[in-house]
Amino acid sequence: MLRSIVSLVSLATCAALCAQSAPAGSAVSGPSAGTAPILEVAPTPIARVFHIRQTTTLQDIDRDAKLVRWWISIPDDGSKQEVLDIRVVHAPGSWRIGHDLTHGNRFLYVEAENPNAESLSAVVEFTIRREPVIIALDPAQATPLTDNHRAFYAEELALDAPNMFVDDHMQELADKVCGEDRNPASQAIKLMQYVASSTDHYSKDPTKPTCGIGSAENCMLNGGGCCTDLHSLFITLARARGIPARLQMGYRLNPNNEGKEYNPGYRCWAEYFISNYGWVPADIVEADAVSGLGPDFWFSGLTEWRVWLNEGREFTLQPKQAGAAVNTMIFGYAEIDGQPARVLPEGDKAAQLSRTIEFVQVKGLTQSK
Repeated sequence: MLRSIVSLVSLATCAALCAQSAPAGSAVSGPSAGTAPILEVAPTPIARVFHIRQTTTLQDIDRDAKLVRWWISIPDDGSKQEVLDIRVVHAPGSWRIGHDLTHGNRFLYVEAENPNAESLSAVVEFTIRREPVIIALDPAQATPLTDNHRAFYAEELALDAPNMFVDDHMQELADKVCGEDRNPASQAIKLMQYVASSTDHYSKDPTKPTCGIGSAENCMLNGGGCCTDLHSLFITLARARGIPARLQMGYRLNPNNEGKEYNPGYRCWAEYFISNYGWVPADIVEADAVSGLGPDFWFSGLTEWRVWLNEGREFTLQPKQAGAAVNTMIFGYAEIDGQPARVLPEGDKAAQLSRTIEFVQVKGLTQSK
């Protein structure tokens, strides 16, 4: 565990990285997304070690701004992810590393007084070990939730969560998809199949919205949207059937872009809880890609080519933000003189937060499992 030494440990020297924008067609989620899946071969049980330089930028700052408060998404230890070391290379003001009050995710907090700049950037370098998640989910081995499960995962079963509200329509839809099925694993699969078949990610259908807030209702109305919309719909339907489910946020590493600077966009995925298996990840967007590994893998697995940043929604940050609970922490969150910066485009105004990365594999530390 790295929590006590995270901000001070120096990084091992890695190869120099050259800056180059992402090639056309590279698959990312977010405003810069392309259309092709990143990987087309099944993963093997291998742990890969990546050294990553992450630059997050806040732009469109008024020159007269007095105070910028900025919470930046950075990785932490998690399922199949171990942060070996991390270092803040540059921060445009005083900074510290802490955790949000709602879910306990780790963030870099930066405070800049009188920045006198139209844009600010923060650079973090880290080395992580990632393993794929390969779960052979057998419904025959799944067991119903216990009362203890329901009490412990009350948040992940909530029917009144913003943007994932289980109203009568959502309940009727979930019941129609699952019918008389009471097996949690087979119900989850049916619900994922429904989302994949009835909605489309914008990389598959360019007419769908590209920058959604992660709304189950909007996903239904639009017949799709961004990855956050699709996974919000699945989470809502799963909770309607009594299956704990939650949102995970991060981004993918494109092997074709190793050694280059590029915009990875963002990618979210869902996790659903099945007794005897624990939390099972699912990327419905990848499962529904025209080519790739398909639903048999992506409904209960992930490749190692991604970075996990945070879990959950409706964040109360530390120190506490001036605004309302933060919907998602895609790149992070910032306030300029107490006003929230735009995480997503708003009308003709571009988003104020963005991110680029550079990465290489540290192959001497790659280990077969």
